[in-house]
Amino acid sequence: MPLAFSTLGCPGDSLAQVIDTAHAAGATGVELRAADGEFVFDGMGVEERASVAAALADAGLTVLTLASYVRICAPAGASGEPGAHDPVLAELLAAVDLAADLSAGNTGTGAQVRVFPGAGLDPCGQGEAPSADMAAADLRGARRLNAAAVHAQARGVLMLLETHDSHPRASDVMRILAHVAPDAPVKVIWDLMHPWRHDETPARTAELLVDWLAYAQFKDGVRNPGANTVTLSLPGQGELPLDRMQDLLAGVAAAQGISDPWVSLEWERAWHPELPPLAEALVALKAVLA
Repeated sequence: MPLAFSTLGCPGDSLAQVIDTAHAAGATGVELRAADGEFVFDGMGVEERASVAAALADAGLTVLTLASYVRICAPAGASGEPGAHDPVLAELLAAVDLAADLSAGNTGTGAQVRVFPGAGLDPCGQGEAPSADMAAADLRGARRLNAAAVHAQARGVLMLLETHDSHPRASDVMRILAHVAPDAPVKVIWDLMHPWRHDETPARTAELLVDWLAYAQFKDGVRNPGANTVTLSLPGQGELPLDRMQDLLAGVAAAQGISDPWVSLEWERAWHPELPPLAEALVALKAVLA
């Protein structure tokens, strides 16, 4: 499995430092986090985009995904519904363009952009029907993906909806995807932690995502007693059944005709600076996957 990592794990590192980390770990892909203070950010100029894309291509690195912070289910305006001048849709279209430009040097992997659900609502309970507010959020998210589909297709970009925040389980994101046009360039990132900590079994997640999965983000941790929160740990030192998840992911990839799926480490050091360095986490993940 080709190895990638998110630059969330090395906040503030320069492009050269990220390339060095990748080469030292044997990683061939990166998820580029678009954020203030990073070498990839919203509003990058054309020359800056081309320079980053060329440097990564010269280093033999694939831009697996542009990790945007677009929240496709977020309310927009006083009505809460997207309109002709929807700022969230505008943000999504801009992220599509940024992903396409930064991925210009990719070989064998097309451009992809990560988006969050981001409804601003607590997730549904396991097995519970969504509230009226949540159902409306599902529709908002799907409408934005549909509205961006033609532009994304023209730029050769897949929009990847992550299992996250208001929609942590595959069963949650499937509610959005049920309203997405069949030809829209949309797939899913399976963040392995979020469905698990919200009591969706890995087998069920894999079953639901068999036709939708782009790749998985690996991480590990220990669930806090009586809660669905998690204390993060190095891969292999927590409670996530990573071996079982790896087998399930291989099965999903095989069903899609993919023999060598990507594995990406999302190491949350930007949010948890007490965590060990990214390089140590990459070593631990490689040991788990060996």
